[in-house]
Amino acid sequence: MTKASRRPLPRRSPVRRSARAAAAALLVLAAAACQWSDDRADDKPLTGTVHIGVKTDQPGFNRHSEHNDRGFEVDLASYLGEQIGFTPEFDDVVSDKREQKLVNKSLDMIVATYSITPERDEQVDFVGPYFVTQQRFLVRSDYHGIKNEKDVADKVVCTVQGSTSAAAQLPRSTTLHLQSDYSTCVRKLRQKSVDAVFTDEALLYGYVEQYRSSKVPLRVVRDVSFGSINRYGIGLPEGRTQMCHRLREALRTYLSSEWAGDVKAQLPALVAAYPGDWENRFRPDPEDVDTYSSCKP
Repeated sequence: MTKASRRPLPRRSPVRRSARAAAAALLVLAAAACQWSDDRADDKPLTGTVHIGVKTDQPGFNRHSEHNDRGFEVDLASYLGEQIGFTPEFDDVVSDKREQKLVNKSLDMIVATYSITPERDEQVDFVGPYFVTQQRFLVRSDYHGIKNEKDVADKVVCTVQGSTSAAAQLPRSTTLHLQSDYSTCVRKLRQKSVDAVFTDEALLYGYVEQYRSSKVPLRVVRDVSFGSINRYGIGLPEGRTQMCHRLREALRTYLSSEWAGDVKAQLPALVAAYPGDWENRFRPDPEDVDTYSSCKP
């Protein structure tokens, strides 16, 4: 059952009621019918321009530069638009505003490394996952202060407010710096203001690639992980059942046909880190889309 169908049905009035009670009951039913009609009207099909919330500072997934957006999530949104028949228009959104943007319906959907969680699912709907990743640490290439989980104690770690990484249970003595975006965390890391950046491993490899040839290259600490496994989903306002079903079917096809090629093109550092194994680690099974999406087959 989808969330759109969870509204209780109005009870029928007994046959023998006063005229006033019967009239009141009719008004209630009429209001409920209007509300149902409004909900159905709000479940509009995906056509024309569709406003999609993205993060424009995440290399590999989406980086806005010189009036262009480039990355895996851009490729995904473009594919969905081609298959379903809409034109994506991207709007920047920060992590801790994603639910709000969908609840107030200022965006049609969000494709922004948006992990599917039970807490978020109480407010919005999801289609996915389109990526699976653990959470790890990004450090400067010449820094070796984090080799195991115990080493994270007493370190200064940067992550983003409103992310699943901000809620992860790190050692108590860890100093956590919360920022609005990961680019700020990475800048502080390269300036040696923090010891590490903590977030999804897949996302971190985008920054590894971005700074590969710089004076301060970066690397991922592959043997240290905290927090949950994250599954990225497409966020939708609640009750958009038609939209959810169309996206779910298109995403299943994408995972089987286009996903690997787009990852190779946009996340080469991730592919190089796990030769021969990167698809098993990061690609969801198309059947997972039926399991984790808010709308079911």
